[in-house]
Amino acid sequence: MKICLNVDYWCTVNLQNTSCEFCMVKRGCPVCKSLQLSKAFWITISIIYSYLLFVLYVFLISTGDIFNPEIATQYHFAMKLTAVRLVVIVFGLIAYPVILSRFLKYAKYVTVALTAWAFIMYIEDYFVFYRLIEYPHGGLIDIADLLRPILIISLIWMCFELIYSPQPRD
Repeated sequence: MKICLNVDYWCTVNLQNTSCEFCMVKRGCPVCKSLQLSKAFWITISIIYSYLLFVLYVFLISTGDIFNPEIATQYHFAMKLTAVRLVVIVFGLIAYPVILSRFLKYAKYVTVALTAWAFIMYIEDYFVFYRLIEYPHGGLIDIADLLRPILIISLIWMCFELIYSPQPRD
């Protein structure tokens, strides 16, 4: 059994009769046939999507201490910086599956670019912005901050998988 991505379903391809169990197309559907990625890749992509959806949720429910003037200014700058980053996150959440399923040869370049962006953002926050901008503290915000290295490790794994695994030619 291989896990692969159909346009409408997550499906498994039975290797004995080479047909998708969900879409019932003989010899696999076109997307299932072209995306021959490992289970580890799909696990890492699900970790990344879970984390990014969690960050969006935290951003939407976060209020901060807006009544304290010192913290309110810092909170305003932190949310302004985060809003710019959320545009890239939302774009990535929407566009990456399309790029992965339609343009697999460009998916590795997009993945490397997103990985570099996430890594640079993490280093920039750690060395520069944590001294200038005080992010609001809270349970969910701290959890989201602690899980960022897992996001970067998952992105790095996806890069290695897409670059070094043999892919069918278009």
